[in-house]
Amino acid sequence: MRFLRSRRATTLIELLIFMAILGMVIGITIPLLFSATENRLLQQTISIVEQNGAQILGNVSQRIRAGEKIISPAAGATGSVLVLQTASGALDPTIIGMNSGALVIIEHLTREEVSTEQVAITNFVARNTSTSATRQSASISFTLSRTIRLQMPHSYVRSFETTVSLLPSDVVVGNSCGCLAPTCGAGDEYTWEVCESNTCYSVQTTLECP
Repeated sequence: MRFLRSRRATTLIELLIFMAILGMVIGITIPLLFSATENRLLQQTISIVEQNGAQILGNVSQRIRAGEKIISPAAGATGSVLVLQTASGALDPTIIGMNSGALVIIEHLTREEVSTEQVAITNFVARNTSTSATRQSASISFTLSRTIRLQMPHSYVRSFETTVSLLPSDVVVGNSCGCLAPTCGAGDEYTWEVCESNTCYSVQTTLECP
């Protein structure tokens, strides 16, 4: 009987020691798991921002290269909207600007958002870097950000910039109707004209503009 009582007491002590060690292990492991999860999500966030930035740069650069000339901003000036005249009537004019945190490209009457909901885009700036009427180029810059929220919010912010030269044909054929240049009105109401059946028609949308 004495042997059995001693054995039971030893088992209880061992259980208490085991529980204490287990508590220590859990206390060390949980912060490490949170840290590993945060690092994984941060790397994923960086990848998303970088990929979106590269895609936007490629998309916008393609449109600029296809332009015949820059309508707005004027040479040496900067603005929040870039307007290009193109040879194709179905794409003329091509307008690049922002609305509600999204980068928008308008071609004639077609409107497309080229940034995704995965990232927030701010500080879009277009600059006319042309050295002459025949050697036109434009630079664009913008900032992308993405925030992850676990124990503490983490944000990744990255600025992107590129300069692109226009590659027009020898003969400028766009805007055959002689439509007026786009204008920005009150409340960011952006107005431009499109040529349809040799007649200019006014179109409006909302873009962040001066």
